[in-house]
Amino acid sequence: MKVLVVGGGSMGRRRLRDLTYLNPGGVLLFEPVRERCEEVASAFSVRGFTDLEAALRDRPDALVVSTPPALHERYVRRGLDDGRHVFAEVPFLLDYDTLKELASKSKDRSSPVLGVSHTIRYYPPYRVIRDLLERSAIGKPLYLEYSLGNYLPDWHPYEDYRKFYARDQKLGGAGMDMLLHELNAIHWWLGPTTHVQARLAKVSSLEITGPDTHDILMRFENGAVGFFHHDIIERGTVGRHVRIVGEEGTIEWHQNQTAIRLYSAKQNRADQIGFEQASDWPRAMDASREATQLVAAQRATSGYIPAAAAPSFTYESCYLSEMRHYLDAATGKAPYTMSTIDEELRTVAAFHAVLNSARSGRELEIM
Repeated sequence: MKVLVVGGGSMGRRRLRDLTYLNPGGVLLFEPVRERCEEVASAFSVRGFTDLEAALRDRPDALVVSTPPALHERYVRRGLDDGRHVFAEVPFLLDYDTLKELASKSKDRSSPVLGVSHTIRYYPPYRVIRDLLERSAIGKPLYLEYSLGNYLPDWHPYEDYRKFYARDQKLGGAGMDMLLHELNAIHWWLGPTTHVQARLAKVSSLEITGPDTHDILMRFENGAVGFFHHDIIERGTVGRHVRIVGEEGTIEWHQNQTAIRLYSAKQNRADQIGFEQASDWPRAMDASREATQLVAAQRATSGYIPAAAAPSFTYESCYLSEMRHYLDAATGKAPYTMSTIDEELRTVAAFHAVLNSARSGRELEIM
């Protein structure tokens, strides 16, 4: 198996780190900026190309697309047209109609694997929340409150935030990629949204093109309602806060806590559900031990992601688990099941409804 990583930025470096460990000797890099290509290829001891056609002549079996979101389509389409397996960061594609077209072509069992990235599904607290909801620990879900904020200049401390894609909404920045990432996680917990009403605003002095705060009212297919807030202006906070209210209890988690708070109305008691109770905890810990060693040896810096204060677990292992799952699918060892193209279609449809709602100032049904 030969894998071509497209893009040598922060995410591309994570993918190179993990792929050179999982698939030694079978990893290539395409990065059009010569200086970056040479630096990153050297850091990970892989062959680097600044010309896409030259890279493809090396006959990779699979692509991992780690470019700004707005640039995904060219590489995803080319890979699939050539019959190669394709993995892409969030979102797989920004354009709904193009994504739908490619999804329809992927129904054939003999078609290439479409690896839809949603790394956070490997994050133990998110898995615990899903496990609790699946076993109806709080009864019927009624209300979601979910907030997430982090300061854009801290994403890549090693470079000026005004010089990478996250400053520009047209490239999938200004928090657009994070909206898609978190909408998918919300759907994973509570099922599809049917209606949204959104306000996207620019309130800070950050030098970006697009909004820096995103507020969304949501209605779900199962009858629940919710509120989601995301911003790229918060400094010194703990990141994510999740609260899900049900008929029979409440699930709550702050990212600086190492356990989920589960309140049972029937027992009138709150319990702390540790990450170790996640259904995939043993595998998560194995990956965490591996990733800790890989990160320590990494020579090219990746972006910083704050994780829960669990000394035994590193979030970087989620990327390793995701790449392992993709390689297993691409080599025919197991189907790609962590996130499907149909789920991605629902997420991208919800995302465009959010944008249209913000423009119109009205609640919109997701078609």
